[in-house]
Amino acid sequence: MATREEVAKRAGVSPSTVTYALTGKRSIKAETRERILQVVAELNYVPHFAAGALAGGRSKTLAMLFPGSAAGISPVALQYITGAVNAASERGYALILWPGDNADMNQIATLAKSGLLGAVLLMEIHLKDKRVEYLIEQGVPLTMIGRTKDPSGINYVDRDFEEVSRRAFEYFHELGHKNIAFLTQASEKPTSDPRGVDQRFQSSILEHAKSLGIIATEIPSLNDPNSGRVAYQFMRKKYKKVTAVLALPDLATIGFINGAHEEGISIPEDLSVISVNTPRAQINMSWPKLTTVDLPAYEMAASAINLTIDELEEIPNPHKQQLWVGDLILGDSTAPHQG
Repeated sequence: MATREEVAKRAGVSPSTVTYALTGKRSIKAETRERILQVVAELNYVPHFAAGALAGGRSKTLAMLFPGSAAGISPVALQYITGAVNAASERGYALILWPGDNADMNQIATLAKSGLLGAVLLMEIHLKDKRVEYLIEQGVPLTMIGRTKDPSGINYVDRDFEEVSRRAFEYFHELGHKNIAFLTQASEKPTSDPRGVDQRFQSSILEHAKSLGIIATEIPSLNDPNSGRVAYQFMRKKYKKVTAVLALPDLATIGFINGAHEEGISIPEDLSVISVNTPRAQINMSWPKLTTVDLPAYEMAASAINLTIDELEEIPNPHKQQLWVGDLILGDSTAPHQG
């Protein structure tokens, strides 16, 4: 494996200039940087981020704690991961993917304090998240995808669920639906500390339903297709008058629709469905094509990474707390109420 010294010798520069070219830590001439990058490519040189950190430089390694379950990684989580990985790579950073269920926060803090880890990107944020509290106490830089009940002074990128649910409910109202169920994500490990996304989703839905004179009923489901199918069966037995569904968990939404098909229910003629947690690239995963308030997961994760790196590199960024909405994209899963 090539070393920094070998790159420097072939490019006719000092080893430190190679570092500057790769990290952007100092300005160098464009032609010098291009010559160095050409040699890097020829020798297939890979910078040793940890060594740089131990030598007193800034760590170029980030950790992303992402959600997993027995059903695996959901398509939405993959969108977040892909956006984060690509954004980190574009800025010259390495990204460690760390399944949230297996995360040892003490180990993460130790890595950060040793200089081997620059910052942490957290997903699946709870209203009172002990991970966030611990990392702040330990002085570990972090950015949240989601937000705690009181995110004062903490960088975050989150969904504006108040606006998302407003757009969905107003569209249902235009279509004449007055009795709506909303599918929420139940936890595999029940806790007294709910996820921020679930609490905000539920509160905003109930608020908008009340203002529009709509009956809104919550149907919880684990985020996997079979649980979504079971949720449909439960809804049809207990809430027969429901004519439309607003769905949050992406995998459960697919199972919910399949459950309807299996019982001969036509979507959207008999039941309209809007998904609010399905990225634009994945609305064709179900039949019929989903109507959705597009989730810009890739872009949100990329923005979170850039926000994190700007903080590490002391680059001014006025957008330290961001709320994203997404466009209402009309598919084939919604229709006017026939009643």
